[in-house]
Amino acid sequence: MSRTNETGLLAPFEIWEVMLDNSTIKFHQPLVLTPQRVPDDPEEPSDREYWQIIRPELAIDVFAETRDDLIEAVHSAIRIAWRLFVQVPDDRLIPETKKIQRNYLAIAEAVDG
Repeated sequence: MSRTNETGLLAPFEIWEVMLDNSTIKFHQPLVLTPQRVPDDPEEPSDREYWQIIRPELAIDVFAETRDDLIEAVHSAIRIAWRLFVQVPDDRLIPETKKIQRNYLAIAEAVDG
């Protein structure tokens, strides 16, 4: 891969909203994410390159071969986290997942329609 292509893949991207069933998760400020190259596994080297986003405080841990696939994987991770942690009553969450819920509620809200 050329240095120009890699730089484009590593450029930060913003997420303002994510579609969720009959509502939209809207971020108060853009969620800015910067891809990182996944290092090759020394035991299984590959010619393929993968890019990742890891934000444990938002339950995002995804990787993909292309920028578009990576962005879609992030959207999917946000939808899953919202359903599992934000839309669930507090009494059904453990302390770690309550923290994820609070993190999302501090930066985003679901808007109907």
